[in-house]
Amino acid sequence: MAGTEEAARVLRLALADELERAGSLRSPQWRDAVLAVPRHVFLPTFYTTVDAPDGMTRYTLVSREADAQKWLRLTYQNTTWVTQLDRGATLPNSGSCIGTPTSSSTLPGVVVRMLEDLDVPDGTNVLEVGTGTGYSTALLCARLGDQHVTSVEHDAVLSAADAERLASIGYRPRLVVGDGGKGSPDGGPYGRIIATYSPSRVPSAWLAQSLPGAVILVSLVGSFDAYGYVKLHVGDGAAQGRFLGSDVSFMLSRETLRPAIGPLMSAALQARDATVGLDTAIRPDVLVDPTFLWSAQLAMPGTTRLRLATDRVAGQWFLHTDGSWAVLERWNDGTTRAFQDGPRDLWTELESAASTWLSNGRPGLERYGLTVTSEANTVWLDDPGNPVGVLGE
Repeated sequence: MAGTEEAARVLRLALADELERAGSLRSPQWRDAVLAVPRHVFLPTFYTTVDAPDGMTRYTLVSREADAQKWLRLTYQNTTWVTQLDRGATLPNSGSCIGTPTSSSTLPGVVVRMLEDLDVPDGTNVLEVGTGTGYSTALLCARLGDQHVTSVEHDAVLSAADAERLASIGYRPRLVVGDGGKGSPDGGPYGRIIATYSPSRVPSAWLAQSLPGAVILVSLVGSFDAYGYVKLHVGDGAAQGRFLGSDVSFMLSRETLRPAIGPLMSAALQARDATVGLDTAIRPDVLVDPTFLWSAQLAMPGTTRLRLATDRVAGQWFLHTDGSWAVLERWNDGTTRAFQDGPRDLWTELESAASTWLSNGRPGLERYGLTVTSEANTVWLDDPGNPVGVLGE
């Protein structure tokens, strides 16, 4: 055990140095927290991933029991590790398995960057939404003291395990099992709120539980799976701020519903062969630009995006729950063709969104901002007086 702890201390030091060089870790207070918190305590088991030839992602269990040296080394890599599949229905095993990730330990570089972006003064009460493995909760406790930390987790089993692991290293924050979107009014009001999952909008409860001058930090996600990382400053009845980028992402909120893609995709594939192709001015590179996807999903609520490829053609599909669909196909010879069908002309809508984005100068996400009130989440471009969309509509 002593050997493990000494090895872990050395690995934490190396991790802190790596995060400093990358610019994620910027203050001595958070460096001390990284050095103090043993990440391996919060990762007793996790999964590595490999993309198999059949296109499926397979997960292989890593544990201390199977290979202690490998396990310890990987826990201190600046990597996101999947820690739960199918909300616990797919259990750890000694081989590889297939499942849908439902919990993870986010790479420390992202966690620390967000904590630095909080700009949290000593003595501030913080609400963390999404306890997850408990690692970021422990960092908050190390920095502020556990009496200032409240963390909400949807999964009761995870929360109970978090409580044990946190207590094992001396931390007893206020842990709550419930819907993160409702916050935790009993522990508020809060000077800082940080979300470690990605909702589609900022819940009004977070605003209601914030002190004037508070900061809310969250990475939002839309129906095209494009992310927007935003820092909001709370004023009188509203919170407002600019997006900081698109490179911070988390698991989706468990309350975020996605339509059943299978039936929509099946119907679209059947209709595709009977549909006449369209010439299009949208270049394929625009359709993979994360900022364009962010702006386009604002203009096309309820539309899901996915990519399918064969050995001859790659397709970007857009599906709506009303049965409308569109696809841009790119063939191996370099030719492209668009198709659409259904009650709405989704490709025409996408071309309009692209034209608007290009005419605005291909704005990066940093030109967008968000205003949150109890009634709406309004996205704007350059200035709050120039709204371009409403989240959740």
